[in-house]
Amino acid sequence: MFPIQANILYRVFFIKAAKYGTAFIIDVEGTEYLVTAKHLFDQAADNHEIQLFQNNRWVPYKPNAIAFCRSEADIAVLRLHQRLTPPDLPVTPTVAGLTLGQDVYILGFPHKMHEDVGQQLGGNPCPLIKRGTASSLGVGDPQVLFVDTLSNEGFSGGPVVFLPPSSPQGVRIAAVISGFKTHPKPVIGSDGEPTGAYVEMNTGLLRAYGIAYALDLISRMPR
Repeated sequence: MFPIQANILYRVFFIKAAKYGTAFIIDVEGTEYLVTAKHLFDQAADNHEIQLFQNNRWVPYKPNAIAFCRSEADIAVLRLHQRLTPPDLPVTPTVAGLTLGQDVYILGFPHKMHEDVGQQLGGNPCPLIKRGTASSLGVGDPQVLFVDTLSNEGFSGGPVVFLPPSSPQGVRIAAVISGFKTHPKPVIGSDGEPTGAYVEMNTGLLRAYGIAYALDLISRMPR
């Protein structure tokens, strides 16, 4: 277990697009990019203006570039006009060094929950943090990371964070949270018999997509 550091906390944002969720910042070649889940957007819309919750109010931002993964990977990347995070809080966006069975952490704003910490995070709300276990890491396309943790609506778009055993000081972002895997459970009537209806139950497995998809989008975005 390791304490979540300012490197990560400063980078996580409460976002509102077509839906509410979570987003986070990564740096590539000195430029900031806001990464989140593409299902938070109406991808057919002409305007992809977003809002970030800052200083207890929603602040609008119009990105100067946005890209959505064309594959199944549930990832969107935005480049904004202004910098959002301090430049001296390094984080490495990579899944390299992640081992199955190790602790990982997810950060986000489930059910729109957040903590007001004043100016400690530059006016941004503090996300909620949950710990889980890296359960399965796919090697195909898309690369899916399953985490054994009970996720909730609102974590979508947030980061999966870990420390590699070989580099205990090097905070890394492995993946982008998409949601949780569900399983249909039959509804039982008052007579004790199945009604034929089903409800989708949270299996306790979180689904996330490898951060490499975000890096690929960034490499193809216009400068």
